[in-house]
Amino acid sequence: MSGKCIVYNLLMMETLLTAYWVKIFATLALFIAILVLFLRTPATPEADDLSLKAKIHKLGQEYTLLSYVVVPALRGMSRIDHVIVSPYGIFVLTVIPEPGKVSGRERNAEWEIKSGRRREILYNPLWENRKWVNALEDHLGPQPFIPVVVFTQAKLKNDFGKNVIPLSRLPGFIKKYNRSRLFSDKMEEILQKLASNEPEKQ
Repeated sequence: MSGKCIVYNLLMMETLLTAYWVKIFATLALFIAILVLFLRTPATPEADDLSLKAKIHKLGQEYTLLSYVVVPALRGMSRIDHVIVSPYGIFVLTVIPEPGKVSGRERNAEWEIKSGRRREILYNPLWENRKWVNALEDHLGPQPFIPVVVFTQAKLKNDFGKNVIPLSRLPGFIKKYNRSRLFSDKMEEILQKLASNEPEKQ
């Protein structure tokens, strides 16, 4: 084989190897781009809802979750995000799905959620939760209600009190209440009253 043929073959091999590595690099770059896009895709309220329900389910059969319960209120009706009935109390959940960083004070009428350059005003969800507890009390009578505001995506910059938490802390928050306060017959009565106000599952 002549020297020219050897050089030509070497050049061809180098060209093929270069093309091979270009394809590998392009595929890897595409994979990374898709992964980054996937990770940056914000969670939907439906996904948050499923995540919350999964966390409650893991707590065990003592905890019964009812969602979007409608009860009579002072000025019409109240639609409550979630109610968890347990021997240790009735947890009344206000769920905030907006992403960003939350700032404000526990007693402020308005809180702020900032995400990038976007700023939104959030009316104090503790006050809304209090209205829900009042409506439930009128509907069920005095019960051991436990209010809790859950942020599914946002980070809390300030201390809003023990009843305002991220979703990740919800199971631990619930488990702190471990003294029995409701007997099984009372729980059944409460569940029957609330279940009649829960929308039918599709």
